[in-house]
Amino acid sequence: MSENAPEPTSAPATVDAIPATAEQRQRLDRVRDDLLRVHRGLLHVERERYEKVKGRLANNSAFLQVVINDPWFDWLRPMAQLVLLIDERLADKKAPLGAAEAQALFDRSRLLLQADSEGDAFQRLYYQAVQHSPDLAVLARQVALGLSSGLDGNK
Repeated sequence: MSENAPEPTSAPATVDAIPATAEQRQRLDRVRDDLLRVHRGLLHVERERYEKVKGRLANNSAFLQVVINDPWFDWLRPMAQLVLLIDERLADKKAPLGAAEAQALFDRSRLLLQADSEGDAFQRLYYQAVQHSPDLAVLARQVALGLSSGLDGNK
């Protein structure tokens, strides 16, 4: 994993004094959905690339096993981990999501999705995937525009 990748899922060390607003929670849920859409697009692009190099996979079940077990797909884990963390934090009743933590998760999402040909491993491979697929490029642009509006209500 790269040094700039989101940290593995974990509950916060302290609970924010100010709970996340309903709007923050809704927007974070939309960010989660957007991350999943991009993740699906990346999986599609990577499957094509993988099959060109290693041969056609028999079915989606075989593809799932490759995604789980083949280091080829390791670079996608930071995105999956961030989605999982957002899910966990939105669902946690014992330590409810705080406003500052919601903003931090939103910021992590925005940082993760910065395609950069000279960035960390995720950013470089994300950049290559976006360059390879016009459909993914359009999706990535839409998601980036949504993320750039901020979680604090600034649109």
